Amino acid sequence: MGFKYVFIPASASDDMQELEYESDITSLEEDTFRTFVEKFFSAAGQSVDRSMLLQQLKERTGVDIQEKADKGEMPEDMLEKLLSSNSVEIFPVQLPTKDTSFHGVSVYLDDKGVAKNLEDNFRVSGLVQACGYPGQTFKGDVFLGRIFDDTEDEWRRLDFTLKDCCTDASWVEVTKMQRANRKQGDLQNMANSIGMNNPARIEPSMMQDAAPEGETADYSWKQSEDEVEVTFKKDDLQKGDKRYVKVAFGRKRLKVEVKDQVIIDSPLAGNTTADECTWTLSDGVLQVTLAKADGETWPHLLDA
Repeated sequence: MGFKYVFIPASASDDMQELEYESDITSLEEDTFRTFVEKFFSAAGQSVDRSMLLQQLKERTGVDIQEKADKGEMPEDMLEKLLSSNSVEIFPVQLPTKDTSFHGVSVYLDDKGVAKNLEDNFRVSGLVQACGYPGQTFKGDVFLGRIFDDTEDEWRRLDFTLKDCCTDASWVEVTKMQRANRKQGDLQNMANSIGMNNPARIEPSMMQDAAPEGETADYSWKQSEDEVEVTFKKDDLQKGDKRYVKVAFGRKRLKVEVKDQVIIDSPLAGNTTADECTWTLSDGVLQVTLAKADGETWPHLLDA
């Protein structure tokens, strides 16, 4: 039977396409669709601007990777592997909750869109902005898909069609309400509803254009006026791995541990309201949202 999904080319002159995946997918652990999307971007063949990518990595991590390679501190083959690796960035737009009938919608895109100097995708940017993400933009061709995830036992892919790509589609309005209601306690309610004892991230939040952001080998982060979002790069996570994720929040400290590996255990650059911080593992992506206590802009994530 399979399911339907949508392909939105970056070029506005190219038609959006409603496509059908030939087989059902009823388990995140066996999600061949994600593998299919990853192969698509890998085969696209767009060359990476090496100097731009190295500069981005330097700005985001504070480490001059090329200099380390020149000094012999990083093997050249490791550097080339870093620059040539392809993976899919997943942007969860709608999160599966009771209010959304446990439906979730995600955007799938090339994670090196900036370094490849890909064209801005105004159509998907406008759609996601209409869902309550002001200022969110995307580069390059993208896929959109829908899942069902009751966060307990059942996970499967559902149809997402061209009719869903209208800003007046019902799911867009539901997602906008989901975003708007977060401050009224929906983040904490979501954490409780999916069986999490620790509060943590629920949605990718929007940052102001001028607000600092960053990226390391383990995670990326960005911020809005009232939240800081951290997205982790653990590609091997599955739905059943929630029990292996441990997140501890302090007023000015964050600790994240996955499968006995500590990814972050450090003071934060700003104060948080720990009871309003949340985390989720959705569509294989681990994300943490930190609720700012004072609305100040953070110059960096961690206060080393």
